[in-house]
Amino acid sequence: MRFIFSLTIFLLLWPSQAWALEPYTQDMILIPAGKINDVSVDSFYIDPFEVTQKEYQKVMNVNLSFFKNPDHPVEKVNWYEASQYCQKLGKRLPTEWEWEWAARAGTDSEFYWEGSSPDEFAWHKGNSQKQSHPVGQKKPNGFGLFDMAGNVWEWTARDHENGGNVLRGGSWRNSENSLASSKRILGLPIHRFHYVGFRCARRATPGEK
Repeated sequence: MRFIFSLTIFLLLWPSQAWALEPYTQDMILIPAGKINDVSVDSFYIDPFEVTQKEYQKVMNVNLSFFKNPDHPVEKVNWYEASQYCQKLGKRLPTEWEWEWAARAGTDSEFYWEGSSPDEFAWHKGNSQKQSHPVGQKKPNGFGLFDMAGNVWEWTARDHENGGNVLRGGSWRNSENSLASSKRILGLPIHRFHYVGFRCARRATPGEK
């Protein structure tokens, strides 16, 4: 009887934990195939928002962020931890060229807002009050992606030619120049920064393209 009771309790609770065992794809944005910097990019899915602290806490059971707020992007996460989070949800970090293709959203200008005020689209040194902000408060780009510039830099899957990994997007502590779609910097994968976060991507299957 004790075994049956325990099994019943397990089965009742199991569905609430099943999210961690299945690919989490709802609400991701399908990005069409294209070409950037002579690199072909297959269609793929990417999160519309940077991973928040509450989302990261739910999966990883920890939140080391400096600016504590459940709706702010998680930061002080190193590359390995960001990659592990994505893998737990059946996702991965975007490649560098996937990230830029998604950020540009069909534009070829320096900034994806093409002449509009950066304050409408990004948190940066000039408007952030020296802190991160809840995700999704600024206008999205043409693909419906938020905070692809500013708020926090984002880890990508690409190795930097000088060692470490490529970071994209600029942050709350950097100038407007850091918000350029082509801007890239180096980050060592073991380091944690209070201005670096991430978002996840996943490959699109043939039937989803």
